[in-house]
Amino acid sequence: MTFEDLDRELPNGFHDARLRQVDINYGERTARLHMSFWVGDLDSPNREEYKDGTLNVDSLYYYAIEPPDPTYPFMRTGSPINVAGYPEDLEKFPALKSLLPVLPKGVTCYRFFVHDWNSFIHIAARDVQLSWAGDKARTGLRASAS
Repeated sequence: MTFEDLDRELPNGFHDARLRQVDINYGERTARLHMSFWVGDLDSPNREEYKDGTLNVDSLYYYAIEPPDPTYPFMRTGSPINVAGYPEDLEKFPALKSLLPVLPKGVTCYRFFVHDWNSFIHIAARDVQLSWAGDKARTGLRASAS
């Protein structure tokens, strides 16, 4: 599964997601992004409902964090960072032009805009799965959302 697949399947995509923690294991080429996903419906009384889950990233090729904009309140404590996900863009990440020819086929490149920093986190990986908090097995969105 790709980041784009998950973005399409989540009720509100990665829009207004909250990134709480990132665990990267470069030796195993994995990352775990612990997030709260906005699952509320704008037409329901609980429109601001969030659900905790973990993006399990396998075959990680890079995880690049841009520095924050110094004019933004990036040093807040006690709260996650607010992000939105997008397919990668050569204009926003020019280094991608030289990376694409050497990345293996099937690798997906994605970016998260960090609202609190006014900058991006860039990720390239082969497989991404979502597990909801409390689920025992690491599964894809459809299998774990029921």
